[in-house]
Amino acid sequence: MFGVLKRRPLVSVCIPAYRAEAFINETVQSVLDQTVQDFEIVISNDAGYVTHSLNALKKNPKIRVLTPRRRLGWVDNSNAALAHARGHHAMILPHDDRLAPTYIARCLEVLEQDAQAFAAVSDIDTDLLKRPMIASEVCGELPERIEHVMRNLYRGFTYRALMRWKPGYAKRLALIHNPPHDAFVDTTWIMQQACLGALRRVPEPLYFKRYHANNTHTGWWELPAPDLLQAWQVHCRQMHTIVAPHMPNKAKLDQLLDLRLDARRVHEAPPEVKRLITTPRLT
Repeated sequence: MFGVLKRRPLVSVCIPAYRAEAFINETVQSVLDQTVQDFEIVISNDAGYVTHSLNALKKNPKIRVLTPRRRLGWVDNSNAALAHARGHHAMILPHDDRLAPTYIARCLEVLEQDAQAFAAVSDIDTDLLKRPMIASEVCGELPERIEHVMRNLYRGFTYRALMRWKPGYAKRLALIHNPPHDAFVDTTWIMQQACLGALRRVPEPLYFKRYHANNTHTGWWELPAPDLLQAWQVHCRQMHTIVAPHMPNKAKLDQLLDLRLDARRVHEAPPEVKRLITTPRLT
């Protein structure tokens, strides 16, 4: 009996939640409907916010609900949920998004086919755009992955990726704050993931992202221009710090940092930041 209780599930789905009443049932149900059923759901209900739906959900033996009493914010709440993941694989699922029934199965297939892959994520459908958002891949040896992320990637697709998981990864993959607004943290996380292996794409829109007024990233584009530009610069330097131990060629790494700081040269950099860099008073 004790051994059964200690068995690691195949997958841990970690849901950082806050004021989630309007969405949490639909989000959790999309996990319960997966074709792969060997999973646990870890919900971290930030600040113990009163969410009546959780009272019923926590009765399900597959669901654990954490209740941090102080307000963590989305970064530390994501970290809190991941810290309790027991699975051989883990992923973050924001409380207002949902998965197609085959999301986990298809991500597992991609990981099984590529021993060098650390994570897999599908294309993303939304209620805002008319076509799916295509997930980017990061492949090759470690130096190639580092350069590719520095030159190309902004979109935080792999914040939602299914990752291979080991107990020590909760600390190694802790999301890094970018105070005071934590802008671009999900993109910094791409580099943290890429240091552990390739990031692969499932070429189907099996993940649904919901856009609404309270989306975390929505507030980033409302920041005063100097704050937004400073957040981008901090983000770039954090990425430089993450990969410095893995790149002995310091001159090459410094060149990549200079390139990324000029968001106009980064393929997927947000237009809002590119426009700021072309504004003389902010350069």
